[in-house]
Amino acid sequence: MTAIASIAHAAAVERLPFGKTSTGAMVVKTVLRNDLGMRVAAIDYGATLTAIETPDRQGKVANIVLNRPDIASYETNQRRYGAVIGRYAGRITDARFSLDGVTHQLEVGRNNMTLHGGSHGYDKRVWSSWPVTDRRSVGVRFRLLSPAGDQGFPGALRLTVTYRLMRKSNALRIEYVARASAPTVVNFTNHAFFNLAGAGAGTVLDHRVWIDADRYADVDARKAPSGALPSVTGTVMDFRSPRRLGDVLRLDDPLLAPSNGFDHSLVLRDAVADTPRLAGWIEDPASGRRMTVLTTEPSVQFNSGNGFDGGETGSEGVAYPRYSGLAFETQHLPDSPNQPTFPSTALRPGKPFRSTTILRFSR
Repeated sequence: MTAIASIAHAAAVERLPFGKTSTGAMVVKTVLRNDLGMRVAAIDYGATLTAIETPDRQGKVANIVLNRPDIASYETNQRRYGAVIGRYAGRITDARFSLDGVTHQLEVGRNNMTLHGGSHGYDKRVWSSWPVTDRRSVGVRFRLLSPAGDQGFPGALRLTVTYRLMRKSNALRIEYVARASAPTVVNFTNHAFFNLAGAGAGTVLDHRVWIDADRYADVDARKAPSGALPSVTGTVMDFRSPRRLGDVLRLDDPLLAPSNGFDHSLVLRDAVADTPRLAGWIEDPASGRRMTVLTTEPSVQFNSGNGFDGGETGSEGVAYPRYSGLAFETQHLPDSPNQPTFPSTALRPGKPFRSTTILRFSR
């Protein structure tokens, strides 16, 4: 039984120590519990989701988020399990972009790209946090202050991320609000990997996936966007009818070659939304669990867990093999600052960035 599952008749919000970072910073875990028994846990380090516990069709509860056992393993991992990504989720080609006629140089990474903001992204920082509750939900709010020039991006940024677990339904809201002191670019997402059979319970190859996306971002061998957004029709990117993930991966399609699987941006059919609209769902036929995703974001970065190789072990004591979890990251498109045809990611003073993603769980 996990530490969270052992909390019987706990308060709706509980704060627990999670250890210290290598620099001595204290990390707190916040556990949320709703009236139906669903539990969600997150830590201050990276504003990271460490657990989402939901029942299967027999009522058996399991954590469906891949996670690490302690703070030391979160500090050293490269998968960014359940963390908030910023200042810019995804790749920026040639590690630079221009905004208002000024070119900004970012950290140069693999293939001359900047990925997820660089090596010291928001997933590698200790955020401040505090509980938030209202009549409909219990939650935790995280805040991070990013100074001007951080990671090479212009403008100071104040970012809050709130996880709200609804009291009367098994739904988790993720709310982002960001304000900048000067013109900048932003793109945030949560980097959770899900296995609806339970973290550590094998692969997600039997999961069925449906995504309401009619286009995808074309990329080259470096995964650099070309700027083209072709139709998914007739390609492996078409999930407009539910498909078993393993069946698609077996096709050995050239589009999957750069990542040895899915790690692609799929553009949602209604790319502009002021309120969360249906983006897709994932279900595990064996357990009966389904996760439905709604979002205000224009696209989803869909990743089939290609990078897992058994070298990292979760808190369940089980090594995570290839395809042990899939990511469904609601966000803007990669390299948008360099792609004028993509939805803009510019953020200017006086007009805050707001985004909401909802994860609904059912059987």
